[in-house]
Amino acid sequence: MLADRDPFAAQDISPRRRALDRAAQAVFVTTQEFLAAHWLFLVNTTLGLYIGLAVLSPLASAAGLAPLGRFLFSAYAYACHQLPGRSFFLAGYQVAFCERDVAIYSSMFLTGLFYATRRRRIRRLPLWVYLMALVPIALDGGTQLFGWRESTWELRVVTGAIFGVASVWFLFPYMEFTIDELASPGPAGREAALPGRPPAVAEE
Repeated sequence: MLADRDPFAAQDISPRRRALDRAAQAVFVTTQEFLAAHWLFLVNTTLGLYIGLAVLSPLASAAGLAPLGRFLFSAYAYACHQLPGRSFFLAGYQVAFCERDVAIYSSMFLTGLFYATRRRRIRRLPLWVYLMALVPIALDGGTQLFGWRESTWELRVVTGAIFGVASVWFLFPYMEFTIDELASPGPAGREAALPGRPPAVAEE
């Protein structure tokens, strides 16, 4: 059968090349399986580190580790405007990203942790609801950007948190479905991958 044929068994491929190709395929499959099994842990860990290092910057400076604090603060300059008037301060030093970013990534991290305890029981947020959740941050950030008004820290935090929660609620179930579909191709696999839907029962 075609499915049982070794894809690297062609006569014109040297044994060394076949061994190398098999090793590369094994690494690829192992990496794919690892990411499929642990993607949520990796995403949540990345979010936690991203927030934690931003908060560590002022704490390091306050603890006398000014070079570390400055290094971390400079690293976040590529991701945020870091305006002092729109940022939180800890121990007299500025957090490495702005108030809105603190709300966005903190809410994504916390919602991601909550999602990890529910996973397939959480249905994906409908697209139209997600688009509605973008309206507050677009209005608050847009009107401030164009100089029509100055936002407040409360509005930045609330609109950022709404965006962060909605983004996880919309994206994570979709990522779960997509990864499961790739891992289990076919109608049965796709049905089982839908959030909140029990696996399909095979017909006898």
